[in-house]
Amino acid sequence: MADRVTVIGWDGSPLPGAATSALSAATLVAGAAHHLALPEVPPHAERVRLGSVDLAARRIAGHRGSAVVLADGDPGFFGVVRTLRAREHGLEVEVVPAVSSVATAFARAGMPWDDAQIVVAHPRTLRRAVNVCRAHHKVAVLTSPGAGPAELALLLDGIHRTFVICEELGTDRERVTVLTSDKAADHAWRDPNVVIVVGGGPETTAAGAWIAGRPPAHPQGIRGWALPAEAYRAAGAERMQESGEGEFPGLRAA
Repeated sequence: MADRVTVIGWDGSPLPGAATSALSAATLVAGAAHHLALPEVPPHAERVRLGSVDLAARRIAGHRGSAVVLADGDPGFFGVVRTLRAREHGLEVEVVPAVSSVATAFARAGMPWDDAQIVVAHPRTLRRAVNVCRAHHKVAVLTSPGAGPAELALLLDGIHRTFVICEELGTDRERVTVLTSDKAADHAWRDPNVVIVVGGGPETTAAGAWIAGRPPAHPQGIRGWALPAEAYRAAGAERMQESGEGEFPGLRAA
């Protein structure tokens, strides 16, 4: 097992001292292509292209020396830290975080985000993410290939929302676009991107905000599922838990 594993977040800013120190001592560095191209990556270190985090974790577990994993944004927020720390890998990690892509996206938009819902969209779970966008006023969607702004817009299917699409945050190709959801499917969007979806009712957080995300008085003030249970029951209630088509995938229709 690696003697030391450091996970470093990168948001396009110069790396802090703790990160450069860990990199200078690294004998293995894992990351995406743009991470491995950073000048701070030592030329003598073994380089692992980070596709599957599980495969990289197994490689790190079998490495003798100091390993560094580079990831975009805050790696502890919907990031690689959860996988690396999973029981099957047994890795203890030190984390040097950066600003998360969600925080950066809201900063670019000039919007507060303590009242936002945050979801991750993959092709298999895209409908679940879309239903959260239907049900809540402000949602940040961390997208993936095949589950991006165009796919979100197509599945909203006539439900009007405003999209703030932030592409390649922290790079020299960064671009922020604001448009209505019915226009999003007409464009090709660059990965990675974050989509802020706004609309569908009044904001739920008052001026004296004190708790992030949804208010604790659930279900008051929350519209709940995007569609009535009957709409999901038509596909077979027994499939709901597996497909995650409702906002709360663990619940079944009555």
